[in-house]
Amino acid sequence: MVERAARRIVEELVARAPAGWTRAILTSTAGRGGVSVAGGYTVPGTPLWRSPVPSPFTELGELAEALRKVRGWERTSLEIECKPSGEYGLVATTDAITSLRGRDGGFQAVLDAGYRLPQPGCEQEGGTAAPEGDPEPAVARFREYMRRRAAILGRPEQLPPPASAAALDEAERRIGRPLPADLRALYMIADGDGIDYEQRYLFGRHAWLALEDMVAIHTAQREPAWYGWELAWNSIVFDPDPPGTVRRCGGHPAWLPFATGEDGNYLAVDLSPARNGRPGQVICIGRDYDDGPAHVADSVTSLLGHYLELLEQGAHEEHGDHISLLEPARSFGPHRIIGEIPDEIPPTLQAIHINDAVGLVDLTPTHRRTEPATTAPQPLCHRRPGSDSHTARRVAARDAGRR
Repeated sequence: MVERAARRIVEELVARAPAGWTRAILTSTAGRGGVSVAGGYTVPGTPLWRSPVPSPFTELGELAEALRKVRGWERTSLEIECKPSGEYGLVATTDAITSLRGRDGGFQAVLDAGYRLPQPGCEQEGGTAAPEGDPEPAVARFREYMRRRAAILGRPEQLPPPASAAALDEAERRIGRPLPADLRALYMIADGDGIDYEQRYLFGRHAWLALEDMVAIHTAQREPAWYGWELAWNSIVFDPDPPGTVRRCGGHPAWLPFATGEDGNYLAVDLSPARNGRPGQVICIGRDYDDGPAHVADSVTSLLGHYLELLEQGAHEEHGDHISLLEPARSFGPHRIIGEIPDEIPPTLQAIHINDAVGLVDLTPTHRRTEPATTAPQPLCHRRPGSDSHTARRVAARDAGRR
């Protein structure tokens, strides 16, 4: 794997070399945080800087990824020396100490590359409530939902055949947990909503995943994505709304995606809720939820009831062979207040971002609010990596050390 990745880089060096060259040296630092390239060709009578090497960023990233899989290295320093014949030498070392980018600067030393900061949600108290989902009402609501959709479209929508009991048992074995009873019952009606790559988007704007796809996506995303220590130090996971319902994690093995927005975001059932949540509750996770999942419904059964209500209200649009449900105006994730610090501080305040401050900022108003009776995190002033913040002061907070 490493040799194949290195050979592709050498082939590009040879193919794009200047006339009369005798040697090329390429140096690079590569990892998930990015790739740098330097070096040049040796051409008799020409300064080295006049003949720079190409920048095969993609291939260098693939070589770094191959070394990560073989050696466990997060970031690698490389030197490739090659001749016109294609003969080459590769020297690769891991970077335990790296220079940090951005305004803060400094250096970072990684003594244990395999260590990961614990997710704050892993320490939260688990929920004890019974599941809200029920297979019989779920099946009845699903069938009524499909009947009403057929009445709107003027024809029934074709769905895939049901998943077999054996396939469901195998999926649960691979996942390591049983499916919520209501979701399992739906798979015994249809194995998702796609036929020949044509989706019905039965779950709002999300396509219902086939059982095999659900297991594959869960396997790939069961742990939070790791982007290296430089970003991990500043990562924040917020509490959802309602507070204390979903664990404060960037990813969790008990979150099972069952519908996709086809944009890197998913509807998932939560099989390990926080204290105020219920097993089988529906949450949003994925690309746009790095700062925390969003609570959607207490069960798939309830979500289907919500969809029926939207159809009853006429809150839908037709687009050819598809129906789009029109959700009421609401936002998942943090509510943002932009501008001056308000006189009345919301009890759910979790973060303050200060941009372009010319001096110290008075954060006294954040301490005058009433303490919430929930498990919501306390105020935290945080500067996002790469922002234009000139000054950011952290608020002393009970939860600040558990980001």
